Amino acid sequence: MLRFSLCVLCGMYSMHQAASLPSAPWLITLAVVTTGTMLTATLRPLAAVFLGYLATATTAHLVIDAQLQSRFEGQIVEFVGAIDDFPIAAGDALRLLVKPQDRRELPPKIRLSWYEPTETPQIGEVWQLTARLRAPRGLANPQGFDYEGWLFRQRIGATGYVVSAARLTPQPDVGRVTALRRHFLQRTYALLPDDAARAVLTAVTIGARQDITREQWDQYARTGTSHLMSISGLHIGLAAAGLFLLVRVLAAPFARGRNIRDAAVVTAAIGATAYTLISGLAVPAQRALLMVLLVSVTLLMRRQRSYARILSLACLGILAADPLAAVTPGFQLSFFAVALLLWSGQQFKAAVLPCRPMAGRHIVGSVWHLAVLQVFLLFGLLPLTAVLFGRITWLAPFVNLLALPIFNLFTTPLSLLAIVLDGPMQFAGDALVRLAHFSVVVLLWLVDLAAKSPHAEFRTLPLTGVMLAVLWATGLWAALPPGFPGRYLAWIAMLAVIMHVAQSPPRDCVDLHVLDVGQGLSVVAETRTRLAVFDTGPAFRSGSDAGELVLVPFLRSLGRGKIDALIVSHADLDHTGGVNSVVGQFDVGQVLFGESPPIESDRLPRQTRCAAGQAWHWDGIDFRLLHPPAMTTHVGNDSSCVLEISAGPHRALLTGDIEAPVERWLLAQNSLRQSHFVVVPHHGSRTSSTANFVAALDAELAVVSAGYGNRWGFPKPEVVRRWQGQGAKLLSTASSGAVSLRICISGGLQPVIEQRHAYRRYWHAAP
Repeated sequence: MLRFSLCVLCGMYSMHQAASLPSAPWLITLAVVTTGTMLTATLRPLAAVFLGYLATATTAHLVIDAQLQSRFEGQIVEFVGAIDDFPIAAGDALRLLVKPQDRRELPPKIRLSWYEPTETPQIGEVWQLTARLRAPRGLANPQGFDYEGWLFRQRIGATGYVVSAARLTPQPDVGRVTALRRHFLQRTYALLPDDAARAVLTAVTIGARQDITREQWDQYARTGTSHLMSISGLHIGLAAAGLFLLVRVLAAPFARGRNIRDAAVVTAAIGATAYTLISGLAVPAQRALLMVLLVSVTLLMRRQRSYARILSLACLGILAADPLAAVTPGFQLSFFAVALLLWSGQQFKAAVLPCRPMAGRHIVGSVWHLAVLQVFLLFGLLPLTAVLFGRITWLAPFVNLLALPIFNLFTTPLSLLAIVLDGPMQFAGDALVRLAHFSVVVLLWLVDLAAKSPHAEFRTLPLTGVMLAVLWATGLWAALPPGFPGRYLAWIAMLAVIMHVAQSPPRDCVDLHVLDVGQGLSVVAETRTRLAVFDTGPAFRSGSDAGELVLVPFLRSLGRGKIDALIVSHADLDHTGGVNSVVGQFDVGQVLFGESPPIESDRLPRQTRCAAGQAWHWDGIDFRLLHPPAMTTHVGNDSSCVLEISAGPHRALLTGDIEAPVERWLLAQNSLRQSHFVVVPHHGSRTSSTANFVAALDAELAVVSAGYGNRWGFPKPEVVRRWQGQGAKLLSTASSGAVSLRICISGGLQPVIEQRHAYRRYWHAAP
């Protein structure tokens, strides 16, 4: 069974690496081959691989076919929708997950933003909605969050924003589970202060995570406690074990001489099922529930337990229900962690208990066992956490050693008992809610203390090739038995991962990255030892910005801790929106601005206005500002800084939002030289890219930074024709994603990488 499930996973992961989905005839042929190989015992592992591939491809076809039809793209649509999850506040907007009730031609799940809402919808309510819809689409950047992949895995077939909304009356009856979740949330809101502890308590009790802020999630990730702040397999297992022990203890005085174990097992299984249902059915919770049910069956049937078989059956059960779950971080971490714990139970039991658990040594032995298991999980899960999250949380074993007893003994039992104590016993339940809240306050005090440590985490750089193999070698400490000769190579592997340095451009070369920030601009220029950022992208009404979502993760992937020059071309929000996020995460050497100082901060004393003639030289590469003049009257777009980057005779030009008057001024000043690479002015607007300007630059490559489906229709068709007519290859970040290239003194323009083409997966929208 274990081998079969591993083979199924291999097939699924191989499908997830594909750039496009296989055709229907190919899938039919594969189904016939799979059936034939399944009948032969020696070929069943291969059949399992085919089965995993086939299940994933078939499900993917169904999910993609259910996405928003092209005739609704960008259109305003009216429909009746049920609120399927707790609304999430983001800036001045609410994010809603909606299931259409009256329009079968719409996707089964839609994610909407409601800006400046007049009311707050509740989970389970039904609303009459008018919304502008679009097909799933996200930004495509190196090391960026794959929003399209997340939407695909969640089976969300469209996104958009609410134009108008009205709650329907009367409301239809909601299910008991939804009503229970909504009622408990209202109880906690009435009883508890609006703080981080309340947000965690509702998250671990009913799966309502909407009140946990992005900053709080980052703090929990830094300390390795994220798994405690949402309902995971640990919580389901604790609930089942607690009920099992509770029934045995309470029933023991009344059932002398009788076997009450079966009653305790059934009660534990029922309780775990109920907790999973009110939790929101996350993958880790499903895994724990399936394992609890399988263990319960073996106990009731008096069968010998094989935890490897139970884990394999749970894995197959989840994948049968949702083949796309295999690529979710929750699935990977949950199953991998349990597999490690089961392995440790078989291989390390004698090693982790240095003394016999008797008398006063029992507690010491248990604490020692728990501590070693935490270190064991740190090493065992390190490859996955580094790949999935790009960080190593050193303090996780120590924080969890203190946090787990609090959760095990207080938070989880008290909060679950509080749900049961309702109605006439609500006064007792409310008291338990307050006690559970206090336990979380204590826990978060410990987490905050750990998070303030300067060495709470280490951020890893993206690893490929040999270094990726070295990363997985860090798990040798957990994979090999104690005393095995190669086990301590894990320490060497970890040291190699920590000391790994990202490869910088060679001397006399500059790497340029036009990032995909939507309707805005952000360009990163990287030389051998220096880094410049030209604009920081837009800010969004949700409260986030391109600096936080795109620029900061990308700069971290380069392994740079400092921005030597931050150039903010002018004051428009689509160019300055990410400034504060970037400055808050990186040291900045100097800020150059075109219109007004972008930051009011004592941390940045060197804020200088751009002036034509300013120049500097980094690692063989020349940087020169061409605009604005020192004594300028330009404002708005025409105040934009214009930066020329030269690698010997090869040049790149970054233009900001300059328009025709500035283009004519640059031509009159004889400032323009032939440029191999140009960022097209003002996102491809018809107010820029005049014929003489385009001819003077005679570019090989021109890139437009514009948002997909933007309301202005950038780049304008006549602008595209003008650049292409001059012989330039024109790309847009809307269709290409981030565009990366290298310019060298000796080699000129190196091959161009278009993120949406080079790293495409089948769930991504066609370029």
